[in-house]
Amino acid sequence: MGRRVALVLAGILVLVGCLGVAATVPAVQRAISPNAEPTPLPLRLTGRSYDEFSVDLDHAGRYAVWATRPTTAPDRERCRVAGPDGRPVPATVAGHLAWIEVATDDTLWTSTLGFAAPAAGTYRLSCRLDPGSPGQQYTVTREPNRRLALRLRLELWRGLLVAALPAGLVILGMTLTWRRRAD
Repeated sequence: MGRRVALVLAGILVLVGCLGVAATVPAVQRAISPNAEPTPLPLRLTGRSYDEFSVDLDHAGRYAVWATRPTTAPDRERCRVAGPDGRPVPATVAGHLAWIEVATDDTLWTSTLGFAAPAAGTYRLSCRLDPGSPGQQYTVTREPNRRLALRLRLELWRGLLVAALPAGLVILGMTLTWRRRAD
């Protein structure tokens, strides 16, 4: 690897590492998003297990469905949503987003799908439970805005981002030492 490539790589790693360190500062976290995590809406179980439930939505808007321990990738067929009139509400595949809910002893939730509620009312959801995930649960929140989604992604990858800083500094140090010895 050439010196220039090593210097560029070191610079990128140091920059990414500084971003990771900055993401750990509480003031920066509040600036990104004042909310630490999405707020789960109260659910009423309507089935024998956690696969059928209803949620009262107080206004129209975008909502997200989250699952604990999903064993397969998010998919549109995982949950079926029916509106207050009983008609199906189209669901969209969610981008991979996860959050660790501190209030429930660090439960890991992964976004599975989203849906747009055209009106306020009671929505019924029927979600497939994965046999490989005993105790799997679902919850519904308002869809995270861009700032909250950015914060959740940074929290998920923070350790890796912070680890880039010492790696970049080591590569930078080795490159500078290599340069001195070569001269």
